[in-house]
Parts: sequence; structure tokens; C-alpha cells
Amino acid sequence: MDGQWHGEVGSGGYINIEIDDAGTFYQGRASLYDDTAAFVVVCSFRTPDKSPKQKLTVFLDYQPVTKMSSIPIERLQQDFPNADFPREAELTLQYSSRGLTATARFQAESGKQSTLRVRLPSSNIDKRSKVPTDKNVTNWSRFKAMVGKLPMDKYIFRGQPVQKKLRSSFHRTNRKDLFRYVDGDIPLLHRMLTPSTRHYFDLSDDNQYAAFWNLLQHHGFPTPLLDWSHSPYVAAYFAFRKRDQSSNPKHKVRIFMFDSEAWRRDFAQLNSVVNARPHFSLLQPIALENPRATPQQALSAITTVDDVEGYLQRLGRARGNEYLRAFDLPYAERRAVLDELRLMGITAGALFPGMDGVCEEMRMRLFES
Repeated sequence: MDGQWHGEVGSGGYINIEIDDAGTFYQGRASLYDDTAAFVVVCSFRTPDKSPKQKLTVFLDYQPVTKMSSIPIERLQQDFPNADFPREAELTLQYSSRGLTATARFQAESGKQSTLRVRLPSSNIDKRSKVPTDKNVTNWSRFKAMVGKLPMDKYIFRGQPVQKKLRSSFHRTNRKDLFRYVDGDIPLLHRMLTPSTRHYFDLSDDNQYAAFWNLLQHHGFPTPLLDWSHSPYVAAYFAFRKRDQSSNPKHKVRIFMFDSEAWRRDFAQLNSVVNARPHFSLLQPIALENPRATPQQALSAITTVDDVEGYLQRLGRARGNEYLRAFDLPYAERRAVLDELRLMGITAGALFPGMDGVCEEMRMRLFES
């Protein structure tokens, strides 16, 4: 049952349910959106056990879109005098191999009853990547020739040492509830890290909040961010950086190319992961206490979606645009690629200023053939 479940509800509605496995029970949050309203109906829940069917009484909260603060029922009743705002619901969750069925029965103070039932399909996150790979770009020489012809600043790039799906480090954990992450984890980490940072990150400021998350990302803490670079060569370095221990002669690395220009044109970019519809948005965080960002020509994508590839492909089909492409290059070219990138000034010492970067660069030079 744990995972991210979301889909359309009726005409213009959307539901998102994020469920975490807490050991002997599940806990999570359900959010119901309506395109005609400036608020989201939300509820948090915790199950008594891990049975595939759960019947729960939940308290309903009404919160502004993209913000975490309750809206008093009295104010909503004033603004919408003809609408009912129930305070509780009976929520039933039924899990099967086909997906999750959610049924909510509401009873307003007026006595009016209503029922919402939706079947949410299982995610394809565990299936193989279906991002189209360019069959004409199968080695380093062809990749260089291809990117050399691209228009400036239209695309961004991400390198991965394996042919795995795009997923944020947060979504690769067993956690999915971003409200719990924002409401609990981030304030705790902020308190613990503040004595170690020269700059005090004001989390009430959106720019500094993004910079704090970016700092966490670059120090290994799970975040709903994905790192990208304006440079295809920096992305190539990250793809070939790790030494493959499997000795598989057919092993390939992957470089993603994303049409950021078209994406920004076609979709609004959001900076919130709570009380927002599932989204994938591009950010250029301020590089506070993060000297790596500039040499890596870095930017970040923030996403509330576990299956990023499926999400981007679905919207791409709807718009008739292929936003995301991938290039799979043979790992066997690693030494030659890294040597050429070194001539370009793209090395661990340059990308990771400080002792760690220098030691990594010298290890590659002296101990890796």
C-alpha cells in the first residue's frame, strides 16, 4: 500500500495520496484539489496495522494551495455561503495488485452526505525506463558531434552511471509523504546544521529555503531535487565518474537531455512540494555555502512525482513534445572520456572545490587505468 497514488477525479479535480511504510503500520496524507478553488482539502492518517483494507475516520483540513496553514471553516463559509465544508470523513483504502481504491464518505454539518470513490492505478516506477534513446548516438564521438550542434541554453543535461529511471533521492527512499518531510524533517535538520553553517538560512524566504535544500542535496541528504547541468560535458563526467565494479563489458552509462526552454514555456514552475498538484519544476537556487554549484553549471529540478519519467512522457504526449531524451554510451570508453574531459578542465578537483575533489581527481589519475 505504501507509495504515491494520484489521478484525476471528476471534471477538474485531482487526488494525491502519499503513504509511508512505518514498520507495523502505514501513515500518510491525502490531498484533494479542485481547479476552481484556491484551497486544498487534506487529511493525515495512520492505520492500526498493515492490512490491505483500511477503514479510518479522518479529520479534514482546508489549506491554501502551495501553503501549509489552515483556513478557518468560518471564513470559507463566509466566502462560499452555498457550499458545505465537512470536518470529518470516513476514509476507506483498499489495496490490490491492480492499484489502490480510495472511498471517502463526507457528512456536512447541514446533514448533506456525499461519497467520493476513485481507483488509482499502480505506479510504473519499478518497471524499466521507457525514455526514448537516440539510436544514432551510441558512442562518445557521436554524442560530442550531436551536442555541438544544439542551440545554446535550450537544453539541460544529467549524467547517471546506470540506466535507471529518473528519481529524486527522496523518492528513492521508502518515504513518500512530503508533508511530513517539510513539516518535521527540514526544521529538525535546520536546527542541527545551523551551528555548522556560516550563513543563517531563513526558511521563511523562498530563495533561502531553496538554497538550503540545494545544500542538503550536495551533502547527501535525501531531497525531492534532481541535479542538472547546463553543460553536456559536466553531465558526461557524472555519468562516467564512478568505476564499475561489475566488469560487465556491455555496461552503459546514461545522459539525459531535457528541453528546459519548452518546459518553462508550456508549464508554470512551482517551488512548493506541499498542497500542490504533482509537478516537475526547474529552479536556479542561490549557491549559499555551496561552492560546487558554479563550476558544475548546476540547476535543480524540484518534483513531487515519484515516477518522473512517466509524468514527463504523459505530458509530452499531450503537448506533442518530446521533452526528455536519453543517450546510452558504452562504459568501456570511460578512460578516454575522462582524459578528454580533463583537457577541457572538467575534473573532480574543478567540480568539487576542496580536499575531497583534489583527492578524487588524483585517485583517478594515479590508481585507475
